[in-house]
Amino acid sequence: MQTSISKIANKKICVKASDHSGRGIYAMQKISPGDLIIQDAPYAAVVDDTNLSVACSGCLSKDGRLSCCSSCNVIHYCSKECQRKDLLYHQHECKSFVRLKRTPPTSIRLICRILMHRMNDPSSFKDIENLQSNRTMFKQEQLETFAQMSMVVRECISQDALLSASEMLDLFCRLTENSFSILDGEMIAFGVGIYPNASLLNHSCRPNCVVIFENSKLMVRCIEQINNDQELVINYVDLSLPIEDRRKELRKQYFFLCNCETCEYYKSKDNIDPRSALRCQNNKCSNAIEPPSSLDLGVEEYTSTCKGCSRNIRYDVADVEKRISKSLQLYEKGTKLRDQDNIQDMSNFKQAFEIQNLLLHMANYNLLSTRKALFDVYCNLKDWPTALSHSLAIVEAYRILYPRTHPLLGIQLYATARIHMLMDNVDIFKVVELLREALKTLEVSHGFKHPFTKMVEMNLWDAHGELNSKKS
Repeated sequence: MQTSISKIANKKICVKASDHSGRGIYAMQKISPGDLIIQDAPYAAVVDDTNLSVACSGCLSKDGRLSCCSSCNVIHYCSKECQRKDLLYHQHECKSFVRLKRTPPTSIRLICRILMHRMNDPSSFKDIENLQSNRTMFKQEQLETFAQMSMVVRECISQDALLSASEMLDLFCRLTENSFSILDGEMIAFGVGIYPNASLLNHSCRPNCVVIFENSKLMVRCIEQINNDQELVINYVDLSLPIEDRRKELRKQYFFLCNCETCEYYKSKDNIDPRSALRCQNNKCSNAIEPPSSLDLGVEEYTSTCKGCSRNIRYDVADVEKRISKSLQLYEKGTKLRDQDNIQDMSNFKQAFEIQNLLLHMANYNLLSTRKALFDVYCNLKDWPTALSHSLAIVEAYRILYPRTHPLLGIQLYATARIHMLMDNVDIFKVVELLREALKTLEVSHGFKHPFTKMVEMNLWDAHGELNSKKS
């Protein structure tokens, strides 16, 4: 049985149920990369705690000058018009912010806005009630936490907007299962929202669609060709995580064991997941080597034949485990220091990288995480040559891990081009090459009209102008 999505004017898709994944969204005809499949406004959305002063709480724009609410001094708006439109919701929360003398956390503020939407438009709440709650799957301690959070909600809004205790638990479960992190053009989270239509999309570790935002508006775009009757899928978790970590996270939060084609592929001993792999010790080879920790922990020495160069690789198992453990400790220490704005974080990241770079495959999750941390550090220090070397390596890792039209690849290509432009001896030919590839990727993932795509296009035009002036 299938139904169309009544609130999405798109004849290309329908909703139907399957035995293995429940309800999902399916193609009713061929869909091409770059096609906009879904546009969804939030049932409710909020700026997260750390971004309340940098994003408008009305439209969620991060552009322009913001003014804060003169009553609570918490919520910010980009215009009087946004403030006026948001008054229906903020007039209630504003009083509670002043009364409580503190700002409730993101999840509490989102729940309150959902309840206020329900109070203003009772019939609309069906969209929320139709979402999966999986309440019976949550651990008792999680439900007790939700019950405690419900008490905070009661302090924030009027009694006539509240649900029963049992209904509040269901709402928290639904929010946990179905909320979306709201991302800016560079895929950095700054808010949380509930989007009932987009919540029908199921997960795959090989997504054929991506979720992109323009302020609070959610858009689902196709990044690979989808055939008639094929399911549209997105990723719920970080695709750079090793297979077992992804499956563990999905089971913990979403209560299912992923058996998508990617998971099935890497379950075979013949296929090595680069996300957890070691590197071949032949410097001229970039092949992935199965780590000994995933085989026999009892052996002292592990030998593997590289499928790329046919070289026999020997590892001391205890030594490998010791070095990886040491590098992870250094990375964790660096992360804690970075959160405290401590410059010593770089020393820990550098030491972790020196260990990992000799041992781990370039797309290994731990090495990639350390590399990204160092990339940020060197960008902040304006050490552009070192930042560039890390950015180029991140791009190559992303080429292995993500579909070629994935937004993260396009964004990193753009970042690499920008670093090139900041260096003393600018290679304008390389800049143009990188920007062209970035734009080609982002036109599919973000769309031609997205502000981030337009910015990259403008940079490409500028680079073309500089290139032409050099030729003349």
